[in-house]
Amino acid sequence: MFGFSQEGSIKYLESENLLNVDFIVHGFCTRWGGVSQGAYENLNFSFREGDPTDRVDKNWEILATAFEVPRRQFFVVNQIHEDRILLIDEEHPKPSENQPLQYDAILTDRPGLAIGIKTADCVPILVVDPVRRIIGAVHAGWKGTSLGIAAKAVDALVSRYLSKPSDLIVAVGPAIGPCCYQVDEVVFGSMSDQSGQDPLFRPCREKGKWMLDLPLANRLQLERTGIPSGNIFTSGICTACRGDFFFSHRREKGKTGRHLNFIMIRGTAGASRSKSA
Repeated sequence: MFGFSQEGSIKYLESENLLNVDFIVHGFCTRWGGVSQGAYENLNFSFREGDPTDRVDKNWEILATAFEVPRRQFFVVNQIHEDRILLIDEEHPKPSENQPLQYDAILTDRPGLAIGIKTADCVPILVVDPVRRIIGAVHAGWKGTSLGIAAKAVDALVSRYLSKPSDLIVAVGPAIGPCCYQVDEVVFGSMSDQSGQDPLFRPCREKGKWMLDLPLANRLQLERTGIPSGNIFTSGICTACRGDFFFSHRREKGKTGRHLNFIMIRGTAGASRSKSA
């Protein structure tokens, strides 16, 4: 359901099901195609991790050129691991990748605006309403997941844009998997149903530790909103396992880059971009 593609030097992952929606452009970027070095090698999009600013700026320029979308039309926020959702309408200020707006999800019906979230283990979720032509990008770490951010994003689509959950198509991108995501009692207590049959957790040999399936937690949350299971597509790729393609905060003990995961309604920008294999 997911496949690797390339535009210019940018290597990225696509959901084949989102490709069937002809009015959008989307991508889950890998770590390859940029100029950053060392721990940030080499397509890092975050200015906050210690990577020199000029290299991060160059990575954004490379992305903009590859997808034929002006850099000023990429819109990201300062992610804070909560459940705040930004709705962008025609009255919203002009976007910029450095705006200090504190949210973990973005929804919009504006063409030509590439909304994105940055990840390095957390779950990136891209949502499309192909009927009402609405898109969303959600950042779901364990805190945001425990607060129900994915479900709240769907609720906002329904209340603000009159979307029907049955119409929505969702792509859940690469994230840390249950093979590598060991968590403690704080996380277990915030997310477990305490029944002993919780499908999200399996015990570890180490007392007070569990392995958490964070992508599954978000999938189940989305299903409970009324989105058909067959409309939710998960990459199944663990960022901690696949250092050949992805950054991982857990694997690199905090010092690493950030991917960009973005989606855009085609408009004047990017409308003529040809598909590359």
